[in-house]
Amino acid sequence: MVTKQEIKEAKEIVRQLYKNSEGKPFDLTDGQAAIFIIIYKRKYPRVHIQAATRYGKSDTIAMAVLTRRATFPGKTAIVAGNKDKARIIMNYVISHIFDNNYQKLKFVMEPGETEERIRRFKNKDRINFDLGNGLLGEIFITTAVGALGLGANDVIEDESALISEQDHALVMRMLGDNPDNFLCKVGNPWDSEHFRKSFEDPQYKKIIIDYTQGIKEGRFTPAYIDEMRKQPFFDVLYECKFPKSGTMDEKGWVPLLTREEIERAMVDSSVEGFGVKKLGVDIAGGGRNFSVIVKRYTNIAKIVLRNQDPDTMNIAEVLISLMEKKERGKYDIYPRDVVIDKVGLGKGVYDIVNRECPGVWGISGAEEPTTLEEKERFVNLRAELFWKAREWILKGGKLEKNDAWYELTKIKYRTKLQGTKGKMIIISKEELAKEGIPSPDVADAFAMTFRTADIPKVDEEERELQEMRENGKFDPFNPFGEF
Repeated sequence: MVTKQEIKEAKEIVRQLYKNSEGKPFDLTDGQAAIFIIIYKRKYPRVHIQAATRYGKSDTIAMAVLTRRATFPGKTAIVAGNKDKARIIMNYVISHIFDNNYQKLKFVMEPGETEERIRRFKNKDRINFDLGNGLLGEIFITTAVGALGLGANDVIEDESALISEQDHALVMRMLGDNPDNFLCKVGNPWDSEHFRKSFEDPQYKKIIIDYTQGIKEGRFTPAYIDEMRKQPFFDVLYECKFPKSGTMDEKGWVPLLTREEIERAMVDSSVEGFGVKKLGVDIAGGGRNFSVIVKRYTNIAKIVLRNQDPDTMNIAEVLISLMEKKERGKYDIYPRDVVIDKVGLGKGVYDIVNRECPGVWGISGAEEPTTLEEKERFVNLRAELFWKAREWILKGGKLEKNDAWYELTKIKYRTKLQGTKGKMIIISKEELAKEGIPSPDVADAFAMTFRTADIPKVDEEERELQEMRENGKFDPFNPFGEF
């Protein structure tokens, strides 16, 4: 993949151009030299890099990108789940700009900028190099979400495994305008569908550098590795191995359901539902999030609507039509079996639907759990409902085949949080957003169907009579108001 001559060449280039933190010529290890030459020369259009943490891959990538863009025209985007992560490589780039006159003289400073100020603050999101004849080399940083509408010849996707599947698709769009493009995915192998796929894809050239190579190259000592072996995630951070499904992540979160469990639950559309019918409704106002309606029977759950329609009135009309009042006041789906997230935009939908079909549930995930017993186990209603959803699937509940169900693998839980007295909590949407994971709209709608207890199928007239008894409207001499 990388020849000994290319390793030697990379080491010589870096030694001549760059300095380490002590101001001495920068000496690359063999593994770092392989990373450098593959990026600098764009040897392969698709590259996947996993290297032990603290191996020095970010600094190496920065020097490779800097050398490339100070030599050849084009754009390199450094993309991560958020700007702070993307800025890590960019800060290394900036720290090396003034190491030599080769790129220092090409670097384009903005009016009022000084070398000292740039070195000190390293707060630039975009840098340019004047290559002559009107040609520019450009390096810029962006988030995966911010990548929408941007383009680049080369993309470095840093901490790639922490970028969601949906956001990775936005990153890939950046390359669409340039047939001759280059993508380098780099990071620790946290469980990630697209990062695992590129690891398994033969079209991606892989560089995998674990702690054993790090020890041989002098990046780690055996004593340090023995110490880190006792810490969590040694397999991910130092052995460069993907975690086993269902294992805890670096922040202590555990996946609610694994990909394998979701796949075992999925069945084709020929499976008919039976028993009680429920609707869970999550409302979005357009943008990147989806409005979702999930219909769950006793045996199977189906996604009946998933769209980005900003007109929430349309969602209300769909819900009312799904309940569809029948003869003698009966419903196809009873209002008491419809649950709507009434926070934010959902409040308007709830009000409209409840006016037309009184009795629907409007809930907030921040509410208290449903019973005293559940209050002892869960921090809030959201945690209770997701746990019930998990138990339903693990006990044999089925999901009508749809890739959107994989959102459930992004839902995580943990206990022993400070101030929660050991109660179980589900990761918030805000925390997921920080990791670059979009709102799990399908997962939320599905969980909401567990707000009311599942009951065996009973005669529909008896169910209506029971409802009337509960509401104090039952007349034993005229039960259905027929005369």
